[in-house]
Amino acid sequence: MRSHKTWPAAAIMLLAAWGNAQDDDRAPVIVDGPRGPVTVLPRLEAAGPESIAAGDVRIEMSLEAGFRVYRAHQDGHTRTVYEPVGTPGRRYAYDAAARRFEEVSSTLRVRLSDDADLGRVAASAGALRAKDYPALGWALLQLPPESNPATVAKTLLRDSVVVSAEVTLKGPIRVPQ
Repeated sequence: MRSHKTWPAAAIMLLAAWGNAQDDDRAPVIVDGPRGPVTVLPRLEAAGPESIAAGDVRIEMSLEAGFRVYRAHQDGHTRTVYEPVGTPGRRYAYDAAARRFEEVSSTLRVRLSDDADLGRVAASAGALRAKDYPALGWALLQLPPESNPATVAKTLLRDSVVVSAEVTLKGPIRVPQ
């Protein structure tokens, strides 16, 4: 798990409008980001191409020539992410306002009405670890890599002790020019 000092560098996403998302892990999930809605995509595991419409953005996911390919078509431009099939699949989100894909972290940030329930909440989420930060008013749950943080957060929000559940995105890699 990352050190708590690195969290400000990660984009923290507050789980919000779920739209038509289902509990099915194959459905995209819409969360609110700092600049507007962000679409958390399902992992691309099957051979068949998939297409998702999210507002004015059309996202296509397919397997092509040994790569998992994610394409977002927005405002006449196409943004693409390639991921080798031989590597473990990552989970991506598309930020329409920033016009880019970002990797979804397997960590959730939760706010509880009673910190004493952290162990129970972590167990119900299937978390590998939980770390409470009482001075900050939230806790971190480290989920297994195969979990979809967006659907886990949606499930946690049904628990009356969970005030909020936030998905974190790994910021884009910045390469000096």
